[in-house]
Amino acid sequence: MAIRIFCRDLCAERGEPASGLGPSSKSYVLLHWPRGDWRVPRIKSHNMPEGLGQAILAANAAGIHVALVDGDDIGFTHQGIVRDHVTPEEAKQLLLHVAGGGVLDGRHDPRMTIVCCTDGKQDPCCARYGFATWKALRQAADPSRFRILQSTHLGGCRFAASLVVLPQRARYSRLEPSQVGDFLNCLEQGIAYLPAYRGSPSYDAPAQTAEIALLEWARQRGIAGEMTLHKTDTESETSSPEQVLFHATIGTQRATVTVERPEFVVNTRCVTIDEPQGTKNVSRWVATSVLAEH
Repeated sequence: MAIRIFCRDLCAERGEPASGLGPSSKSYVLLHWPRGDWRVPRIKSHNMPEGLGQAILAANAAGIHVALVDGDDIGFTHQGIVRDHVTPEEAKQLLLHVAGGGVLDGRHDPRMTIVCCTDGKQDPCCARYGFATWKALRQAADPSRFRILQSTHLGGCRFAASLVVLPQRARYSRLEPSQVGDFLNCLEQGIAYLPAYRGSPSYDAPAQTAEIALLEWARQRGIAGEMTLHKTDTESETSSPEQVLFHATIGTQRATVTVERPEFVVNTRCVTIDEPQGTKNVSRWVATSVLAEH
């Protein structure tokens, strides 16, 4: 039997980083829909009325990511407020309400929510890697502190397992089942789990890359504290479209972080692996140095 090749493994072997890929939607709606009924696109999922599909598109246009989720029976969630039971018509009206800037009325759920893509209909990597990590999370997480959900496509199938942590809107990639314990411990401490972290959603791509490099550098040296990043003047001789310098502080330590943007060869999905022109070149920010300032 031939060994199955996955785009996730190919891109990891080629060294494509996930740092700098942390941009996140302004908010997330989690709509309960049984996993067996998911389809691509999600608005064509089994038993989904056309009106609800159109409301999902309206929410997307307003900057809200609507994920179909499974893992519990809570019907509708937005900004930590839940409705335990909603009909498709009620879900449609709620989506239009929040898309228009409205606030969901319901019960507050204080738990941290971890959404893990397991959408095998989108890409085999999400089924193979996402589902294994989701199961490990379900087994390890305290249900009184964490809500663990599997979801439709979150973006970047080749980075499976792909996750979003709410309410922080922090994105993580390539999280292995063996890393789940350390991942949960970091979240409980309010710190990022750096081996799988994509970067703060409040930063742009180069700043996210600099943030991760600075945090890794600081943790290796036992340095902790508040962090700031300031991009150098792009008109100076030390910056270019392919290289950016940041002046940073973490705690009382100052440092300079340099990030550059090389190209990587990638397969964006498994379906491209056997295509004659299935690969493409993408630019990704990587940190090349972190230097202490005295």
